Amino acid sequence: MSRGEWRPGEVVSDLARRTAGIVHSVGADGSVRLVRPGGPAWDADPDDLRVASRTEVISVKLATANHRWGLQVE
Repeated sequence: MSRGEWRPGEVVSDLARRTAGIVHSVGADGSVRLVRPGGPAWDADPDDLRVASRTEVISVKLATANHRWGLQVE
């Protein structure tokens, strides 16, 4: 995906925060709201986003499963 074409539900990597998240919404001005299961949501600058690697996608899926089952990774 190129910049400005992020879709809700897509896993992306936020280079500024050095973490992967799921696109929750994209504002009319291009701002992107990201979430990570079990963590707070945050607004990301679209210029700091890139397509997530396979490892980052697996990390988000694992966090989702752990959150769903009530497990916490320490």
